[in-house]
Amino acid sequence: MAKRGSALSLVDAQLLLELGRDITSTLDLHEVLDRSLAALRRIVTFGGGAIQLVEEGHLLPAVTDPPAPAQHMSIRIPIGEGVSGTIAATSKPRYIPDVPELMRTEPGVFKAVSPGVVSYFGWPLILLGQPIGVVQIDAPNVDAFPPEVQTQVLAFAPAIAAAVQNALLFEKQREVMEKDQTADQLKRDFVSIVSHELRTPLTTILGFASTLADGADRLAPEVLRESAQRIFESGKNLQLLINDLLDLSELERRVSQIELGPVDLDRVVSKAIFEVGERTHPIKIDIPEDLAPVRADEGRVFQIVQQLISNAKRFSDEGSSIDVTARSEGDQIALRVDDRGRGIPPDMLPNVFDPFFQVEDAHTRATGGLGIGLYLVRQLCEAMGAWVDVKSEVGKNSTFTVRFPAYA
Repeated sequence: MAKRGSALSLVDAQLLLELGRDITSTLDLHEVLDRSLAALRRIVTFGGGAIQLVEEGHLLPAVTDPPAPAQHMSIRIPIGEGVSGTIAATSKPRYIPDVPELMRTEPGVFKAVSPGVVSYFGWPLILLGQPIGVVQIDAPNVDAFPPEVQTQVLAFAPAIAAAVQNALLFEKQREVMEKDQTADQLKRDFVSIVSHELRTPLTTILGFASTLADGADRLAPEVLRESAQRIFESGKNLQLLINDLLDLSELERRVSQIELGPVDLDRVVSKAIFEVGERTHPIKIDIPEDLAPVRADEGRVFQIVQQLISNAKRFSDEGSSIDVTARSEGDQIALRVDDRGRGIPPDMLPNVFDPFFQVEDAHTRATGGLGIGLYLVRQLCEAMGAWVDVKSEVGKNSTFTVRFPAYA
């Protein structure tokens, strides 16, 4: 240990070099932070220690030793406020040899102090002239960190700052790479799914159209009707796919044009059911006549209901019924679409609202669709202050619930 007020000894310098080499030998941020506090314990004896990192004008706890309660780790300290916030704002260390005495003479300096804290020492982590965090240590006795200890600790501070910055840069680069890889995969999935889904109705249309063109005069009336019906249904499916693509491409513009007002769910649901049709699945509506209107955009509610009913039809056997119900729940109105389909595996439920997500493989599944309908539903709900969730039991049913604010 160096003498009070003296420069670092050779032994001290060698220890700091060893500790610096250790914390900079990893690019994992959590490991860097843990190693940094462990290294500080080899330099100085302290009761509790913490490292806070700067993020969007605030200090956020990143690691503590000993570990702090979860609620403590979520505290955000504005830069310039409190002791550590002031350290970050001024880029100057702060030593308080007697915290209880300071709290008596300057109440409000510490908003909260852990029991037993008497001495406090905090210093900024500076890189390229800018603070990236604050390190602080405390002890249960008065004047626990004299000048020679502060000298050693501050000599080690640049190594911590460099290690933290390297880890942060690595983490950002990894996030960028992961986002790029995810985007590339989404593009590949999109092209694959779209090409497959568009090809299916087109093949049907071309096949039956060719049959009609080559032998319409020789075909029986029932064959003509069946061929025309197949062409019509495939054309409707193709139209839905194209509409989904257009909705996806114009989502941001559509969301920005949302106009909120009172919406009668019964009227919108009836209109959506008429548009979707009940030829393959009977649809039961249960909406009280005196139900309050919802606060939403009528066109977007229609789009949401249409998507949910189409989704229910797509994933349930022909002939099975679909229930559409609405009930008041306090200051909200819950709209439910309940099918009797094959259900969704529990491990897939968190992903059903992701773009291009498919429960089954796009090339082998029995149902069509691009996997963007539920994504559109979620985005439109969020834009209107509503939210959607799903409950499902494999082999039995799925229930999608949209909760709208009631119109006051």
